[in-house]
Amino acid sequence: MVIGVVEEREAAAVEHALDAFAAAQDLLVAAVEGAGLDGLNQVGLLSFARRFEQVRNRSALVDHQLVHELERRATAHAVGQPSTAALLSWLLRLSRGEATRRVRAAEALSERVAMTGEVLLPLRPALAEVQRAGEASPEQLDVCLRALGTVDHRGFDPADLETAEELLAGFTRTLAPPDLRLAAQQVVDRIDPDGTRPQELLNVDRRHLAFRRLRDGMWSVEGRLTGPVGAKLRAVLGPLAKPRLATVVLEDGREVQQDDPRHHGQRTHDALEEVCDRLLRSGTLPDAGGTPATVIVTIPEGDVVARRRWGVSSDGTVLSGETVVDLTDEAEIYPTVVSPTGVVLQLGRTQRLATPGQTMALVARDGGCSFPGCDRPPEWCERHHITAWVDGGATDLENLTLLCAWHHHNFAGRGWTCLMVDGLPAWVPPRWIDPDQRPLRNTRIGALRRVLRT
Repeated sequence: MVIGVVEEREAAAVEHALDAFAAAQDLLVAAVEGAGLDGLNQVGLLSFARRFEQVRNRSALVDHQLVHELERRATAHAVGQPSTAALLSWLLRLSRGEATRRVRAAEALSERVAMTGEVLLPLRPALAEVQRAGEASPEQLDVCLRALGTVDHRGFDPADLETAEELLAGFTRTLAPPDLRLAAQQVVDRIDPDGTRPQELLNVDRRHLAFRRLRDGMWSVEGRLTGPVGAKLRAVLGPLAKPRLATVVLEDGREVQQDDPRHHGQRTHDALEEVCDRLLRSGTLPDAGGTPATVIVTIPEGDVVARRRWGVSSDGTVLSGETVVDLTDEAEIYPTVVSPTGVVLQLGRTQRLATPGQTMALVARDGGCSFPGCDRPPEWCERHHITAWVDGGATDLENLTLLCAWHHHNFAGRGWTCLMVDGLPAWVPPRWIDPDQRPLRNTRIGALRRVLRT
């Protein structure tokens, strides 16, 4: 009984502190918007900017404790999310990268509690110290954590790792993220493995390749390739990336050769595109999501014929009508009948297993896992019968949706159910999450419908 009273008091204290923080923030906003900065001279303005950034940086300490409590209670699994990062992404409308960064920071920069109840130092105490002082931003700290993560638990001397962390903690006080990233890489590269592991094995552990779609529709590529993979890629792209002379016919009919106007980076990009085109045409790619690996583009049939408007790929990339026509010249086309609201009405025949055509229609409609908050692409999804086949459910689009493997095998045990609302999949949470059990829809589905109607 006493414990319950103490917990209630602590909860009330947290709520009161949050209310006070919000009130102080409102006061600051009002003062700044009320021309409060006009009274500061140049030095005072710079001092204010630094102090405010310090306060902003310290707010991450609250994130750490929130993440720890969510993980201690296994809240993510309780509400049908596969991880705490996925929960934060869904609940707070964060990008998956930002949510993952917060979880990574909480694991490394906050105090831990041992099984015996003993309070332990953070895994990265030097970096934790500069964050508690507000001297480093979350972005700077993430640069350091990611760099140290490439050599941690790799057989290096712990003293070398501790020295590297202290160096990076000092660098955060003077270097912005781009320069800090370069410094961190140099620090990591100079750590002596003391012969504990061959360089080839270290490189295998450090390999990674990531693709990120930018707001302007282009893609950012970041990675580190092992020696063999780098050599193979260079051997493949090198011949295709060589400068090509262009034949130009002048007004007098003469033909002249002009140098390739593309710089090296553009030629390498075009070489990679040519390799992808050849591989897609070869038909040798493995299956993805129950269908052969395919570039999936959704566009009204009339727009394809008229070469107008644009299409939307399965990852949300907007493609021009001309680009779509070029793709369809060498693509297998799955025609669909779509209502004005974007609902797929007719496609293929019905059987126990969804046909490739039906799968393509599900991709066009759901765009990936349909569970609220999940960002898994269609290539990672499985086809799910809303009413099970054994219970009389038909293999019709009105009874099918895409689910990633985790949600496909875990939603039922956590009390979620799926139903169709206006021809689109929606999910009903258990009563303990929402007593009214109002259906929720993955925001991607609604956004995709709005794009297609534009």
